[in-house]
Amino acid sequence: MLSALTRLLDSQRATELIDFILIFALLLALAMLILFLLVLFRNRRLQREIRESSSELYYFLLPTLALDGKDHQLIKHLAEFLPFPQQKHRIMVNPRIFDFCARRLLAVRPEKQGAVTDLRSKLGFPQRAEDLLPGSTRDLPLDMPVILVRKGSPPLRGTLIAKDESSLSVEIQGKAGEGPAAGPAPGTAPDVPFDPSAGQAAIPVSVYFQNRAGFFGFPTRITVREERVYRLEHSDKIKRYQRRRYTRRQLRLPVFIQPYGGTSTPLKTVLIELSGGGASLQNPDRAFTIDQQVELSFAPQGEKFHVLGRIVRLSKRGRVVHVEFQALDEAERERIGRLAAKR
Repeated sequence: MLSALTRLLDSQRATELIDFILIFALLLALAMLILFLLVLFRNRRLQREIRESSSELYYFLLPTLALDGKDHQLIKHLAEFLPFPQQKHRIMVNPRIFDFCARRLLAVRPEKQGAVTDLRSKLGFPQRAEDLLPGSTRDLPLDMPVILVRKGSPPLRGTLIAKDESSLSVEIQGKAGEGPAAGPAPGTAPDVPFDPSAGQAAIPVSVYFQNRAGFFGFPTRITVREERVYRLEHSDKIKRYQRRRYTRRQLRLPVFIQPYGGTSTPLKTVLIELSGGGASLQNPDRAFTIDQQVELSFAPQGEKFHVLGRIVRLSKRGRVVHVEFQALDEAERERIGRLAAKR
């Protein structure tokens, strides 16, 4: 009798344990299903927001551009090379993204070269690399004049003659060791190649150059010297030195802002101050920080502006960002200046 009762109790406990495991498994599966549905819903909502925002910006830009049906079709084909093809407005406002997509399109359809060139002109993009904001020394054009400065030595004038993924090559004016412009080879004898592998340390220098976007400089090091050619390390720390004062105007104007070169959705906010040198605008959700490079798009009275800039400071506890414009040619800067001067 006792043995039978024990077996019955053990059987009930086993049944309860199985029931508990089944209930726990069902609850876990239900929780995972709910989590999956939430993630799916969030992703779909994000995709919808990206579509709606991109579409809004796309049609926001259209009245300022003289595009026909073939141009719209070409923009659609170019956008297929973007991580998010629905963000086709980026083709219309960012020359680097345009060129990135254009290179890939022309690799498979070279007959589109004429149409791509025409569209680039209609979008008002600069036709030369020197009009663009240099984000890295890898973006600098060949044949560009530069000045090399080392503390305690005369400046060296030269020309950028070659570049690869690891270095720049600058040819110094005049013969090595002759004249004040050429100066002595830093740390080396005039006819002895500089060789870091022989125990010589790379020589730190500052390099300066000027283009239509402004006056710039960057720190680097000489790693190899072969007669009049110095090989320099690449640098991503390019600093803009040109400073000018511009008339500022307080106003309230819709503006789209997004990180430079990113793939995030442009955020709509309000421009509150404008000048030929920069702008102040409300910081949407306090999403932007100091030293961040951004793109701004606005169109007062149907006149389109798309500018690149850097956030130089925040105010009102981060609710307002102050942007310094970069890579603006004088014609575009004057156009913004005229807008800022209107009362």
